Amino acid sequence: MQHKTKSRTFRRQNLRTVSGTKRVYLRRKPKLGRCGVTGQTLKGVPRELPVKMKGMPKTSKRPERPFGGVLSSKAMRFVLKDKARNKEL
Repeated sequence: MQHKTKSRTFRRQNLRTVSGTKRVYLRRKPKLGRCGVTGQTLKGVPRELPVKMKGMPKTSKRPERPFGGVLSSKAMRFVLKDKARNKEL
């Protein structure tokens, strides 16, 4: 038995085939993205493997707004307000 099939790095799934059931080992999906400030889960960021993310367009990988895919909308609003208020002329 191979090491990768012994560990839980790969998830196990039973696949129905014509000749019977077959066990396949698939990579686990990554966790949800989290905001760097609040720690909330990020909306609009897919939970996909890097191979699938590579083929996706940039607009579907993260939201089209400032700090999209890095900060939550609440934290983003706070940062933009803070920048506008502390702007020195």
